[in-house]
Amino acid sequence: MKRNEFFKTVGLGGLAMASFPLSAQMTSSKSQNILTNAGEQVAFKVKTPLFCPYNSIGLPTQKGGDAYYYQSEAFTHNPFTIEASGMSGSPIIIDAEGKFIGFTTTRGFENAVFSFDGKETLTVGVPEGQELFIDETGAGDEAWKAYNRMMMQRLNFEPIIQHPSFWADVEYCTWSEQKYMATKRHEHFHLLNHKFVEDYLDKIIAYGYPKGKMTLDHGWGMFPAGTINSGFGSWFPDPKKFPDFRKTMEMIVNKGFTPGLWIGFPKIHKDSIKAEKYPELLGAFKQGTNASRKDDIQWLNPKADIFEYASEVISRFYDMGVMKFKIDMSYNTKSDMLHIHKELYRAAKAIDKHIEMEFHVPDIFFTKYTDVTRTNDVWLNDKYDWPARVKTHYKVTHNSSPGRGINLDHIGGNDTKAITEEKFLKHLAMYKTKTGYPLVSVLPHHYGQKCVDKTGEYLWAYEKGPKHIISDFF
Repeated sequence: MKRNEFFKTVGLGGLAMASFPLSAQMTSSKSQNILTNAGEQVAFKVKTPLFCPYNSIGLPTQKGGDAYYYQSEAFTHNPFTIEASGMSGSPIIIDAEGKFIGFTTTRGFENAVFSFDGKETLTVGVPEGQELFIDETGAGDEAWKAYNRMMMQRLNFEPIIQHPSFWADVEYCTWSEQKYMATKRHEHFHLLNHKFVEDYLDKIIAYGYPKGKMTLDHGWGMFPAGTINSGFGSWFPDPKKFPDFRKTMEMIVNKGFTPGLWIGFPKIHKDSIKAEKYPELLGAFKQGTNASRKDDIQWLNPKADIFEYASEVISRFYDMGVMKFKIDMSYNTKSDMLHIHKELYRAAKAIDKHIEMEFHVPDIFFTKYTDVTRTNDVWLNDKYDWPARVKTHYKVTHNSSPGRGINLDHIGGNDTKAITEEKFLKHLAMYKTKTGYPLVSVLPHHYGQKCVDKTGEYLWAYEKGPKHIISDFF
């Protein structure tokens, strides 16, 4: 069979071919095709903008919007080695007409590349052992669902059907409240203490809001070298802020809440407690913006014994009553982050399968190793198209994490000085119909009684409703 006859037989329509061997295999069903064993490059005719959910790295001018997910200019991306940044989704591309192209394995990931010429040609590197899922029907979301179904089967994981009830509870988190209360740079990292947590919970109770999870964010731990970054890898409570951390956790439980804890596991500093004892945990160096900066941090070495490291840290806080861990700072290359996520998740589940593990990388290859994916906080700053970012963050999370829970992160957003009553309520309204559990961070009374009342209405409607938190996008 000649090459042109082969492509006509499998019905690839607008697929153009660049250096494609006759030994390639392809299965086809209703214009959905699996391209295998190419070992070469394949070119597609596409129409911009191209939706690239894996690409969460944007220019300063794109901050707050979704322009970095939608590409019209020329680019070359490896979705497996790209930095995960804030929230990086599955390794797929959907063009403006709904044409869907996605990688299906991690084999040969170093050479699995999407390259767009800025006009109408997308060239995809398909190394030996890699495969592409292709759908040219124009029904992008339906193709994405079909891709998810296939990937869930290939990666051998099922959607979560039963889970501890607290996983679906409303969550409260100290982060944005810390930022609101800060009066100078970096002060929010130093405000968190036992009384801060107690006062926060008392305010929630005074509002009459439903009880749920209470997560202590960045600032509960030690900074042994006096710098914020030296806290990465020093996962011990600061004794000045929390003289008895166990009693703080007991206080949270006694007030009717489930304790949660933020941990930025993927980052580690050379002056941290763990790095001092186990230098092999230090991985790739993260260069700061200033070449003379002395406080740069490193990424956790994915080849180190992460399971042992995570087991020691998680078990320590589990013994104090922590049942939810918010894992942050998975910003390094996704190929490294995948292994780290897997080991963190495996360590937690070996301790107690009921522990809720939350991450911010909504990628189908990561999904097996997570319970909940968060939409990640958005700054409601009028300099940027923040509503577009809210919508796209949700889409990327919901569609890239099938069968897993969704955390509707930070009602009112992260830029607490820019929030107004109007923006707070607009952001809240965008979450009302969405799958996932609500997360309150900044206390709404700062922006007026209407924010307190409308937030309460939303939370109680959720509490009394079916509590749908699992993405059914498959």
